[in-house]
Formats: sequence, C-alpha cells, structure tokens
Amino acid sequence: MTTFKYNFVLNTNMDAEIALKQLGLTDVESNVYLALLKLGSTTTGPLVKKTELHRATVYDALKRLMEKGLVNYIIKQKTKYFEATDPSHLLDLIIRQKEEIEKKENITKTAIKELQKVKELAKQKQIAHIFQGARGVKTVFEDILKYKKNWVFGSSGRFRDVLGTYFYQFQKRKTRLKILTHHLVSERVKGTDIIGKKPYGITRYLPKEYESPTSIIAYDNKVATFVWTEMPIAFLIESRQVANSYRNYFKLLWKMAKK
Repeated sequence: MTTFKYNFVLNTNMDAEIALKQLGLTDVESNVYLALLKLGSTTTGPLVKKTELHRATVYDALKRLMEKGLVNYIIKQKTKYFEATDPSHLLDLIIRQKEEIEKKENITKTAIKELQKVKELAKQKQIAHIFQGARGVKTVFEDILKYKKNWVFGSSGRFRDVLGTYFYQFQKRKTRLKILTHHLVSERVKGTDIIGKKPYGITRYLPKEYESPTSIIAYDNKVATFVWTEMPIAFLIESRQVANSYRNYFKLLWKMAKK
C-alpha cells in the first residue's frame, strides 16, 4: 500500500489560490472556485464579471469543479444557481487523488511484472545452429573449451575416427584448461586411448547396446549433438531449459552406469 504524503498546510500566510493549485486545480478552476466562495449562490453572470473570464471558460471550469465535487447548483425559476461546496470537501479530493495514485501504482506493478516475464523469456529463448563438415564441427568444440564443465553422452571413439589429430589436440587443451568432463561412454572403449587417464574427467560405462553414431555434449546453457558420419554434422541448441533437462537425464543414466 502506498503511503500518500500530503505536504499541503494552509495557514494565514499562504495564498488560497496557491493552496488550490497544490491540490491539482488549474488557474481557471482556482479562480472560479474562490469567486464562488466569495459570491455565494450565484448565476454565471456575476461569476463571469468577478473572474473576468469568458463565459464559455467559466462554464467549462464549473463542469470540472462539479466533477471534483467542489461545486453544485440548484435551479430557481428555470435558472441555475451555482455554489461552492464546503471547503472540507477538499479532503475528499485528496482521498480520490490518493486512490488514483494507488490504482496507477498497482497497474504499474502488474505491468512491470509482465515486462519482466517478457525479458526473462527473451533470455531463455531457444536458438538452434547447424554446423556441417569437419571445420563446422570444430567450431562447436572450440566453444566447449570456453566453459569449465561439460557432460558427454555416448562417446564411442567416432570423434577420433572422423577428426583424427584434432581429437588429441582437443583433449590436451581441455586437460591444460582444467575443464571437468563427466563421460558416459560405451564399455567397448574401456582401457583404450580414447579414454586415457583424463585427470580432469570422470568416466562411467554404458552397455554396448547403447552405442550410437551420435554423441551429445551439454555445457553451460547449450546442448551439442554430433552425428559422426563421413561428413560430420553438429546441431547446437542454446536454451537454459533444454540444457538443464539434458543434465538431469545424464544424472539418471550416471546412476545406472558402471564405474
């Protein structure tokens, strides 16, 4: 709830017209309202003369003041007589202003929440890339080296077979950069140089029937899927939600795999 702080204090030294302006009345509205307080119940003629304003301007001001609850009228012999309401009604105006401010604040808060959701969705939007050929696939592996952790599914030696010496270069650089890798690999490659010592890697083994010509690497907010055909292809998805889902799936398989 907004605390509505009202600093207006009316005293004998404060000009009444300035006080009315502080309440949100326009110059014309203040002029007409003060004139009505002095004249009492009156038709528009004396009011126009007192304020020295055009008749249409006075009528417009009276209409707005009535909407604010500061002026009312009675009809005598088919003629309207306008009268300023008691100045205590100015407190009602303050209350209405407070309610309007709170209403706008609530609307603003709701709008901010919705805009924050839009911003968050923009952060989490999914972006997909396709890389073809040895050079394109290497681009993805170079990106993987920028992050300190990754999770590898289904490695079975095809990386080495297809990319040759780059495989060994990548492994050396990964070790030098102290990038921690969790491997889930086929038990067929256990004890081979495909696995090696890997001081910054932890490996567990899946049965041979889980082998696939593809391998998946999840890292940061990305998931890369490699198809190790003669012309290799990499599919890269950038999505925090997708990456987290793959890591959760990885943890499930990790519990089932053999050390």
